Amino acid sequence: MIKLIAADMDGTLLNSQKELSPNLFPLLEELKNRGILFAVASGRQYYNLTKEFAGVNGLSYISENGGMVFHQGNCIFTDEIPWEDLKRPVELIQKIPNAKPILCGVKSAYLSKLDASDPEVLRNAKMYYERLKLVPDILEAAKQDHICKIAIFDVTKAEQNTYPALQELNRKFRVLLSGEQWVDVMNPEVNKGKALKALMAAIQATPEETMAFGDYLNDYEMMQSCYYSYAMANAHPDLKAVSNFQAKSNDEDGVVKAIQQMLQKN
Repeated sequence: MIKLIAADMDGTLLNSQKELSPNLFPLLEELKNRGILFAVASGRQYYNLTKEFAGVNGLSYISENGGMVFHQGNCIFTDEIPWEDLKRPVELIQKIPNAKPILCGVKSAYLSKLDASDPEVLRNAKMYYERLKLVPDILEAAKQDHICKIAIFDVTKAEQNTYPALQELNRKFRVLLSGEQWVDVMNPEVNKGKALKALMAAIQATPEETMAFGDYLNDYEMMQSCYYSYAMANAHPDLKAVSNFQAKSNDEDGVVKAIQQMLQKN
């Protein structure tokens, strides 16, 4: 019997046009009626996720790739990067061509006004961060908040540009390729898998009572945290290799169809 379902957003719940399936919302209501908790697990900001699911009650949220977890409206977990540890990675990122850092905090996300002058950078930042402040100096702005992640938007391709350039940070941080144009820098133990385990503990769900869906490498540990781990058909090959099952693609309503099949068996 499934007690908990977690699903990534981009490339998983969202189709290629960044749209949620209209079939998802009645399914969420059915899950609620059956006592099954649904958690949105994303690299996105909490405030962005709650906007996407406005009007839907009873959801839990794993945001910032596991940096913050909200359950029953309360933040049950956050993993802050101390301010004094932010300077070195930010300065390194700012030296990489086409790499634009965003500091992700509990109150807001912070992007420099200079970087925001590029329309593509600003458009992508606003896509993922509902609360976004444009500031002269992101490090100064961070003093007024609790930062749990540095997100880097790469105007080119993150896997070839920003990601290899930041590997030296792995001695102190976790450097994660989270999308074709995104890299995340977090405290070393932060990941969606650890966050999912926190939710599992909160509702006393076992790995065999938990489902998870993802498409990219920021979902890797989440796939390892439960038995019913589903990589989307459009997923990164390395994620498929660590997952126990495969769902249809994000453009084929893969998450909804897999959950419906599960409900028919229960």
